[in-house]
Amino acid sequence: MATWPTGTKASTANLDAGTDSPRLARADIKQNVDNVNAIIDMFNIDGPTNGQILKYNTSNARFELDTDSTGSAVSATTFVGDDSTGTAVNPGETFKIAGATGITTAVSGDTLTITGTAQDFAFSSLTGTPTTIAGYGITDAFDGAYGSLTGTPTIPSLGDITITNSTIQSSGDTIDLDDIVRFNVGYKEDINALTSSASISVDASTAPVHTVTLATNATFTISNMVAGQSIMIIITQDGTGSRTGSFSSVKFPGGAPTLSTGAGDIDVVSVFYDGTNYLGNIAQDFTT
Repeated sequence: MATWPTGTKASTANLDAGTDSPRLARADIKQNVDNVNAIIDMFNIDGPTNGQILKYNTSNARFELDTDSTGSAVSATTFVGDDSTGTAVNPGETFKIAGATGITTAVSGDTLTITGTAQDFAFSSLTGTPTTIAGYGITDAFDGAYGSLTGTPTIPSLGDITITNSTIQSSGDTIDLDDIVRFNVGYKEDINALTSSASISVDASTAPVHTVTLATNATFTISNMVAGQSIMIIITQDGTGSRTGSFSSVKFPGGAPTLSTGAGDIDVVSVFYDGTNYLGNIAQDFTT
């Protein structure tokens, strides 16, 4: 490999006076020409532009012009998303893309695509002293490792968004809404269809509304209600009618009610649990 000719410098002893003989300087002149040629062979420079640097290329043992990746002549790279005007990353800085499982990236030309599941907030455990998180349609709070979230994001049209106890933390926890809850379009309750039998179990954790068409006399037993919860049972007589119904542990005004007995009659039983008592009421014989 050619090297910088620092060890082969020619003498100027026969060149520094007007009386020196060119014949005696011939060897020094030849040495300097060789040194210049060695420098030319080592540096491949042609038409440099502002901000370029010399970079060594091992394939040809030369220094060649290249772009300065950290110099001021190189502008920052800007990453632009659909929801922002862009984030600039200066030369020499690191741009990191972080996300939960399911976040992927792909580069095509000058386009970086980040793909993930929209509204995928899967917290397995939330700890710490709550602080207010505004946005996401609900004002509630998490702290710990999650900090504070602010803003008013727009949630696009998706399928059902389901929040369960296990999504928040552990079974038995609740989702507390400590302010006014507004439904701009509508409000819907789940309806659980029960099967007629002599003993009918009404699991309050499955739905707030339950329906059954009685084909036999039945005893209703309510389970999994928590203090402050209400449920509704819509009871329809079959084509025969005269089916009776009793309600285990439920207290009604004036005592246990008697169901309407006509074929196809519809009664609605509402039950509220105050933590100690199951308090029931009945609206009977719904007709048009």
